[in-house]
Amino acid sequence: MSATVANQIHALRATLGDHVLIGKIVDVFYAKMLDDYRINRFFFSRPAAEQAGALKAYLKAYFNSFNSADERVLEALDGYFTTAFARTNAKPSLVTGNDFAFLLDIVGGQEIRSITLLTPAHCFLMKLGPDDFHYDIVMEHLVASLKQLNISEDLAYQIMALAEKGRDGLLARGVEVKKAA
Repeated sequence: MSATVANQIHALRATLGDHVLIGKIVDVFYAKMLDDYRINRFFFSRPAAEQAGALKAYLKAYFNSFNSADERVLEALDGYFTTAFARTNAKPSLVTGNDFAFLLDIVGGQEIRSITLLTPAHCFLMKLGPDDFHYDIVMEHLVASLKQLNISEDLAYQIMALAEKGRDGLLARGVEVKKAA
């Protein structure tokens, strides 16, 4: 990671260390996501407050750590995936990088691709088949949430840039963060 990117992330983390601000952003953002028929099918029918709470816990761990591969951060991320997407709290027992790749070939006639899970519970989201279309909708709601809360343009730009960096990881492509158990 370059020094410039590291400094930007450090400054963003310092700003978002205000957990009240994070909470407000997550609450507004989550309400928009759950109200959108194009993506709300991805979420389990647990109460929105429970799902938002798990996302806040992940963001708190992320912004308090200088290492996104920190065990506490990954545990919080796994907790969020389990809360938001899991049909049960059971963890998958046999998850490999290619477990769900065959679905792409069957459903869309697409080329089989390798899937890289962020955490064990990430496989629950991947079973639902999110793609760039869905991620663009999420980004749209994040922009709207930041505008609704009158977040400064500079801070909103930094948050959006950070959120965009998560696209490949969330869509299970790219660099592996942690080996799924």
